[in-house]
Amino acid sequence: MKSIFLNRLGAAVVLSLGMAGVSWAAGSAVVPDTAPAHPAFSVPGMEKASAEVALKKGNAERGAVLAQQFCGICHQFKAGQESVGPDLAGIAGRKIASVTVYSYSPALVALNNQSWTDQKLSDWLTSPMHFAPGTRMSFPGLPSADQRADLIAFLHTLGHADEKASPPAQ
Repeated sequence: MKSIFLNRLGAAVVLSLGMAGVSWAAGSAVVPDTAPAHPAFSVPGMEKASAEVALKKGNAERGAVLAQQFCGICHQFKAGQESVGPDLAGIAGRKIASVTVYSYSPALVALNNQSWTDQKLSDWLTSPMHFAPGTRMSFPGLPSADQRADLIAFLHTLGHADEKASPPAQ
C-alpha cells in the first residue's frame, strides 16, 4: 500500500468523525432534549384505567391459577414464609413496602405512606416499572384488566391488612 492511500483514508475517517460531531452538536442546539408533555402514542392496555368495573367480575379461582403462574415464582401466599419477594398474605389494604423482613427498593420505600388499594394493585399489576420507576421487580405486567381483576380477587382471599394474620406453621 502506498502511503498516500493511507493518508487519504486517515483524512476521510477524521473528517467523517468531525462532521458527525458537528452534526450532533448542531442538532442538539436546535432540537430541545426534553420529553413531550403528552406521549405520541399509548400501548393498548397500559393506560391507567379504573379498576372498579373489572374488579366486580373478578374470579378468585382463576386468580389463584394466575397467581401461581406469575407470582408464585418469587412470592409466597402465607405470612412469614421466606422467598425472593415479600409474602403476599394480607396485601389488600396493607401499607406499601411494609413487610419488615424484606428489603424493598427505594422506589417502593418512597410510597410506604400509601396503602395497597384495589386501584393501586391494578396499576402495579399493569406495569410495576411504570407504577414505581426503579423497582427491582422484573415482572413486565398484565395488560388484561380481566386477569388483573381475577388476581386481585385472589389476593383478597389471602386476608386483609387489618385482620390478624395467623402465625406461620412451625
